[in-house]
Amino acid sequence: MGRKENRGWLVAALFAVVSVSAIAQLPEDGIISYYPLDASTVSGKDVKDVIGKNPGVINGKISSTAGKVREGMEFDGASPIEIAGTESLNFAKMKAFSVAAWVNAASDDPVVGVVAGCCGSIVAQRNAAGWALRYDGRNAGMEMEFIVNSAGWVGDGGFGVKKLAPKTWHHLVGVYGEKDMIIYLNGEVGVSQASPGGSPVSTGVNTEIGKSTDGGWVGKIDEVLIYNRAITAADVKKIYTASGLGVEPSGKAATKWGEMKSAR
Repeated sequence: MGRKENRGWLVAALFAVVSVSAIAQLPEDGIISYYPLDASTVSGKDVKDVIGKNPGVINGKISSTAGKVREGMEFDGASPIEIAGTESLNFAKMKAFSVAAWVNAASDDPVVGVVAGCCGSIVAQRNAAGWALRYDGRNAGMEMEFIVNSAGWVGDGGFGVKKLAPKTWHHLVGVYGEKDMIIYLNGEVGVSQASPGGSPVSTGVNTEIGKSTDGGWVGKIDEVLIYNRAITAADVKKIYTASGLGVEPSGKAATKWGEMKSAR
C-alpha cells in the first residue's frame, strides 16, 4: 500500500471516529421531532423534521439567520412554523415529555401578544390546548414559563425563570415527568416543582414554533427538540453542549467535522 493510500485510509478512519463522536453528543433516545432550523433543512415554506415525521410550514415571514448551531430562524411574533403533526405528537397519550430550544430575545419584552405582555410561545401545543414553553411578561421574575394542561394549566403564573438578557443565546428546556416538572436554563435546573402526574389534556397534535393562539416570540430560535420522555439532567447537559445531531436530513451519513460548529 502506497503512502497516499495509507494516508487516505487514516483520514477515513479518523473521520469515522469523529463522526460517531459528533452523533453521540445529542441524546437520541425518545426524540419525537428535531428541527435544526438550518438553511439546508428549510425549503421555501417547508421546514424539515430531520428525525421524525412531523414537518412544519412557515405561515408568514420568518427569516434565516445565524443560529447557535449553524443557522437558526428569526421570528417577528406574528409568524409561526405550523406543524400539523402525526400521532407521535399526541401528548394526551403520554405521561412524560420534554421540549428544548435555543432562544435569543430581540428585546427585554420579546412578545407580540393577545394580552399585553403575553404570551410569546417558543415551542407549544397551545392551539391544541396542551402545553407551551413561552415568555409571559406578566410574571415578574418568572417570565420564562413552561405550562402544561394537566388538572388545569399547571405552571401558569408562578412557575418560571427570570427573563433572558436580550441579544444573546440561552438554552431552555421544559420537562414534564410523572413526579416532577422542571425548567432548565443554560444546562442547569432553573426551577422545579411536583408534577400533577397524568397525561396532558391536549385536544390534538397541532404544534407551533414561534407563535400560538395567545402570542408570539420576537427573536431567534434554533435547535428545537421534542422528546417522548422526561429527559434527565445528564441529557440536558449533553444537549446544551452539543453541536447538533451531526447528520444530514432524512438520516443520511454524518456530516464532516469541519461543518460542525460548537454550541458553546
